[in-house]
Amino acid sequence: MIGDLWRTSVELARSRALHIALMCVVPYACVLVGLDVAAHYGDATGAALPTQFFMSQDGSFAEFLEYSLTTASAVMLFVLWLRTRAMVYLTSAVLFVWMTLDNWGEVHEQLGFTLGAMLPVMDWLPMQPHHLAESLIFVVVGVVWLAGMAVALRQADKRAAIHGALIAACIAGAAVFGIAVDMATSWGDHAPNVLNLFAFVEDEGEFAMIVIMFALSVGIFDVEARRLKGETSGQGALRTASA
Repeated sequence: MIGDLWRTSVELARSRALHIALMCVVPYACVLVGLDVAAHYGDATGAALPTQFFMSQDGSFAEFLEYSLTTASAVMLFVLWLRTRAMVYLTSAVLFVWMTLDNWGEVHEQLGFTLGAMLPVMDWLPMQPHHLAESLIFVVVGVVWLAGMAVALRQADKRAAIHGALIAACIAGAAVFGIAVDMATSWGDHAPNVLNLFAFVEDEGEFAMIVIMFALSVGIFDVEARRLKGETSGQGALRTASA
C-alpha cells in the first residue's frame, strides 16, 4: 500500500498540468499573503489599510481567488466522477461546492449566530456561544463528509482510493487551521497582537491548503484524463486489429 501511495504521488507530482497550475496561482497567492501581512501590521500599528487586503474579509482579493479554486476543483472532480463513476470524486466535489458556498455566503457564520442564540448560557466557557455553534457546524459537516468518504473508499479501486485519501489529507489540514486555530483564537481574551498572530496563522494556513487542494485536483484530473484517453485509444486499436 505504501508503495502504491508513493507511485501515485510521484505520478501526480510529475503532472505537467499541476506544474502549470502552480506557476499561475502561486505568484498571485504570494502577493495576497504579502497584502495580508501588511494589513495585519497596519492593524497592529494603527495604520488602516483597505479591508480587501485581509484574507479573512468577505469580498477580499484572497476570497475571490479561493472561490475560483474551490469551484474549479469541484468541477474537475465532478467531471472525473462522470467519467469513472468513482464516488470518491463526487464526495470531494460536493464538499468543495459546500466550501465555496460557505465561503461566499457566510453560511456557517449565519448559522452560528442563529444556533448560538439558542444555546444555554455557559459562563464557565471562555468562548462566545456563536463561536461554539460555528465549530459544531463544522464538526457535523465533517462527520457527514467522512461517512460519505468512508463508503466511497470501500467501493473505489486502488487508484481512486489513493486519490481520495490524498484529498482527504488536505481537507484535514484545512480543518486544523479553520477549526482548531479558530477555536484557539476565540478561546478567552487575547491582546490585539496575539489576535493578529492567530488570525494570520489561521488565514494563511487555510489559504495554503486550498491552493494545495486545487493543485492536487488539477494533477488528478490530468493524470486520469490521460489514462482514460490511453485506455480508449488502446481499445480502439485492439478492435481495429481484430477487424
